[in-house]
Amino acid sequence: MIRKLIADTLKPNGKWSIKRLGAFTSFWAAIMYAALPLFKPFEVHEFVFVGLLTYSATALGLTVWNKTIKHDEQ
Repeated sequence: MIRKLIADTLKPNGKWSIKRLGAFTSFWAAIMYAALPLFKPFEVHEFVFVGLLTYSATALGLTVWNKTIKHDEQ
């Protein structure tokens, strides 16, 4: 079940999608960065957290935008 979810989400045409991988990785990196102070004293900088989430949102937005352009060209 997990393998199918990963294959359907991150490998849309049987190949790894770099934008989707980047969005997935940066989202979870932001979550881990924000949760780090729970385990070790660490100062979380807001711009790093927001930057990672912004990258994730931008990568997903570009994926959707590219699909829209390809759909409109057909």
